[in-house]
Amino acid sequence: MKILVKNREELSIAGRWDIDFHLPAEKITKFPKDIVVCIDDVADIIRYKRDPGEKPDDLFQYIDIASVDVNTGIIFNPQYLTGEEAPSRARKVVRAFDVIISTCRPTRGAIAVIPVELHDQIASTAFSIVRSKDEVNPFYLHYALRLPSTLEQFRKWSTGSSYPAILDEDVKKTLIPLPIPEVQDQIAQKILMALYEREAALTTANRQWNRVLDNITNVLCENGELSYTLSANRETISSIAQIRQKLFELPQLNIDHTSS
Repeated sequence: MKILVKNREELSIAGRWDIDFHLPAEKITKFPKDIVVCIDDVADIIRYKRDPGEKPDDLFQYIDIASVDVNTGIIFNPQYLTGEEAPSRARKVVRAFDVIISTCRPTRGAIAVIPVELHDQIASTAFSIVRSKDEVNPFYLHYALRLPSTLEQFRKWSTGSSYPAILDEDVKKTLIPLPIPEVQDQIAQKILMALYEREAALTTANRQWNRVLDNITNVLCENGELSYTLSANRETISSIAQIRQKLFELPQLNIDHTSS
């Protein structure tokens, strides 16, 4: 059982009474103390804003939370909008190599580096915009912000139950490991190369997938026979008989008897 002693004044200043908020983060302690730093010491929180609605006919690219792939932390498919179409949250101006952090449900890891092609575009106010200081590699910073030790701290700072959120001030006080610039560069290079290799593998897999679908369509058009080989180590449920058998084996649905 965890026990923490705090006086009433400390609790009032913090504005939080839950023990999880006041207990020190644990995962950050696995890193050497001499490389652990506060975000506020190595990066700035940027609050530059622009209202695209003032130029209703101008086109801009809008980055919202849905634009960030939480698996890789990269931005994909930002929306092209005119100023007239801009939502009220489209306000924060981003610069190339800024790091954006979703402050809503921050433990999902919707954290990304702004690519060069999105320089001077608009991000949602649901992001905290972090700009690395000199001698801090933004790609390393991105990696550090997505570490389990960082997400643990975001969880501790979060308020709200349905949509837990953090503030810019919470981001500033978060601790991350920060090695020397040369090591940061090496880590950044390794991560970017892994991303490129992942994209290449996905491209190859998608190309093969499309070839299979095209082949099936061609055979179907010619009323021919399909030939295929399944991996001996993979159990596949694909035929009508297999599907019916599996449905028979599964438990009945737990539904309201009044529903149709």
